[in-house]
Amino acid sequence: MEREVKFKVTMDPLFLEEELSRDGFARIATCLEEDLYFDTAGRLLSSSDQALRLRRRECNGVVSVRLTYKGPRLKGVGGGVKIREEVELEVKPEEHSQAVSLLRSLGFNDEWRLFKKRVLMVKKGLEASIDYFEPLGVFLEIEVKDEDAMMEFERLVEKYSKTFPVIGETYLEMYVKHLESKERV
Repeated sequence: MEREVKFKVTMDPLFLEEELSRDGFARIATCLEEDLYFDTAGRLLSSSDQALRLRRRECNGVVSVRLTYKGPRLKGVGGGVKIREEVELEVKPEEHSQAVSLLRSLGFNDEWRLFKKRVLMVKKGLEASIDYFEPLGVFLEIEVKDEDAMMEFERLVEKYSKTFPVIGETYLEMYVKHLESKERV
């Protein structure tokens, strides 16, 4: 299960990185990510709060590709924490285009392409990401990687929710809303 929270960053991201360092996080990489989101012609996945994503990530010159299924978010979870099933598998970077072709052959359309720069930081059992997601701004995500870190995760959620607005939407949902608002203008 994926367990994470997202905040809208309202301060200089460099100050945030310093604060995360004081909280015990260590910066491990700066990455560029390209996410392709796939759905059926009738948008059956997105309409049922599911996602199928192919991510190409380049961190410090190393390229990785992961195919991820995200199930519906569990209801009744408070504090902006998102909990959902997540199934991931690694794809060889040189097979990225074949993975796209396979998904298209199965009837999936690559509906959306999102780009972001991500500063990755880790501490025992947790991962923090400072995400530069144009055109929507900078965000902080904190994700549990080991259940033994739940108490620290809860402490950090409480701490950062006093400083930053909690965002319950996914990046894809925010991006689609942004595009729809531009079309209405």
